[in-house]
Order: sequence, then C-alpha cells, then structure tokens
Amino acid sequence: MTEQAGTKQKTKAKATNSAKSAAAANGAVDAPPQAGQSAEQQATAPVLETRHAVLRYTTLRLALFLVALVVVWAIALIFNMDLSSQLSKLTLLAVALLLSSAASVIVLSKQRDAMSAGIVSRTQRLSRKFDDAASFEDDEE
Repeated sequence: MTEQAGTKQKTKAKATNSAKSAAAANGAVDAPPQAGQSAEQQATAPVLETRHAVLRYTTLRLALFLVALVVVWAIALIFNMDLSSQLSKLTLLAVALLLSSAASVIVLSKQRDAMSAGIVSRTQRLSRKFDDAASFEDDEE
C-alpha cells in the first residue's frame, strides 16, 4: 500500500516537472503573482481571457455586420431600389456580409490574434493533461 502511494507521488512529481519543462520550452514565463489573487485564480485567468477574447471577437464581428447591413440598406433606400422581393433583400444581406468580412480582416486583426492565441494555449494545456493522464495509466500497469 505504501509502495503504491510512493509511486503515485513520483508520478505526480514527474507530471508536474514535465508540465513545467513543456511550459519553459514553449517560452512561457511565469507571471508575477498579482495582489489579492490566489494561485487558483491565477491559473484560471488564461482560460477566462480565452473565453473573453472569443466573445469579444464574435460580438465585434456581429456588430460590424449589423453596421454594414444598416449602411447597405440606407444606400438602397437613398437610391430608391425596389426592396419588395426576397431576392433583393437577400442580395443586400450578401453585400453586407461581404463588406463586413472584408472590414473585419482589417479592423479586427488584433482581436482575432488574441482569440487565436487563447485557443492555441488552451489546446496545448488540454493536450498536456491528456498526455499526463496517458503516462499515469502506463505507469500503473
């Protein structure tokens, strides 16, 4: 029984060391602890940043589409275009989508990069957890 506990502690130590060495190899630098935050809160901060980055980018992208739609609709009304058919409304939606897509490539590049970095870091963390769990199972056999 004591031997199993010792083996589990060694496995946990190996997993911790491998995670630290993987973080160092990826260029991760431990952030200095911020006042008033526990270690658990600091560990969840990157996850929250990822979620906020995705939410921020999605919200801005939707807002950009709605602005483009209003502008295209206003231009259609100014030039007295016939908006009674479904095809003309669908065309306005398509034009607004194309305009907002082109604008988002330019305007939202910083938010897109932040979202991408957050997703990559989360994927790496999950991959490390999966690898650690797999190595733990291998050690038990």
